[in-house]
Amino acid sequence: MRRTAIKRLWLLIFSAILVTAHALTVETPNKEIQVARGKNVTLPCQFTTEASIESGDIVVWKKIISPNDAVTRYFDGLVQYGQGYENRIQFSGDVNKGDISITINAVTMEDNGTYACSVRLRNDSPRKSAVLSLFVLVAPSKPECNILGTAEYGQTINLTCTSHEGSPKPKYTWQSFDVQNQPRLLQTTEGELITLKNISADTSGFYICTSANIVGTESCNMTVSVMPPSMNIALYAGIIGGVVAAIIVIGILAYCCCCQKDKDTDYEMT
Repeated sequence: MRRTAIKRLWLLIFSAILVTAHALTVETPNKEIQVARGKNVTLPCQFTTEASIESGDIVVWKKIISPNDAVTRYFDGLVQYGQGYENRIQFSGDVNKGDISITINAVTMEDNGTYACSVRLRNDSPRKSAVLSLFVLVAPSKPECNILGTAEYGQTINLTCTSHEGSPKPKYTWQSFDVQNQPRLLQTTEGELITLKNISADTSGFYICTSANIVGTESCNMTVSVMPPSMNIALYAGIIGGVVAAIIVIGILAYCCCCQKDKDTDYEMT
């Protein structure tokens, strides 16, 4: 019994030594990689093992949360490509020496995501993997500036600013200048939308929105002209029109009276 137990113990120790000696490891030196859109990027990944590399060993790169089965595969010296990656991707290292890095050409926004490189060796199981994230950087597109609401005395309006492209997502900052082109403070200076309440003639002026991320900046500007309420303008126009009409009528009546008086005078003299 005791000898059997000792033999089992030595067998476990020997097996552990073999496993440790052949232990497959897969690593990527960078957990996060950033690249500008349109550029080429290398996703690094290496594996180490003491086991011999044989036919039937397989390397797979996959994009996590993707409908495609794999980005690319290496099997028995042959390379296969996933849908949409043909002529865009290649192994850039020596797979037989443990460098399974890949290079993606002309990256697009669709290449954003998390990738996993995995290795399965016949002589060193189980399969091992490592993951890294790829962030494709895009400068903000020129933002669109808009005024929401009616720019009349006492009203509330919103100023909006939106870039339809940008990675990472742009941040928006605002500046304002009065009608004399002098800078002035705003209660809110950040965000895609700022609100101006109880506006007046003093609110009129120029507003500039800047959209920025780590790649670049773009801006747009708008002019805000605050006017009296449209109903009052119509009322004022009606009053002025009425006054003018009254003056014209009074003038005509006065002229007629004067003409009649002159005729009466001429008649009496006759």
